[in-house]
Amino acid sequence: MSTIFITQILLSGFVSGVIIFQSFLAAPIVFSFLEKDQSRIFIRKIFPRIFILLASTGFLMLVLNFFSNTNFKNLYIIGIITFLLPVICFLMVPATNNATDNNNQPRFKILHRLSVLFTLLVLIVNLIIPFLI
Repeated sequence: MSTIFITQILLSGFVSGVIIFQSFLAAPIVFSFLEKDQSRIFIRKIFPRIFILLASTGFLMLVLNFFSNTNFKNLYIIGIITFLLPVICFLMVPATNNATDNNNQPRFKILHRLSVLFTLLVLIVNLIIPFLI
């Protein structure tokens, strides 16, 4: 196995770990043990940073694939999805916060579900596709 391929697998593992940690540990603990005002501050600070971290990792994947001239199209797919979807989620954060602030539940639900769906797709792609190569 090439060093680039191994690095790609490690980066996919990192992305998966970040998403799993945030989704199944951090968020439930925040909503269970912090007051609403405290959890709101935490969530508004952490999510944009998580999306930036995921997008940066996806960009790194793309750069590594580009300079390694890899023939594995799946590696490019992982990088593209891992870069683009978190960027979209990051760009949706202000609208999501605005919907919450204005008590616009229908809009919040749509934006939140879309964000969750995109993050889930990033997780699935990073968990499954590296093992299909």
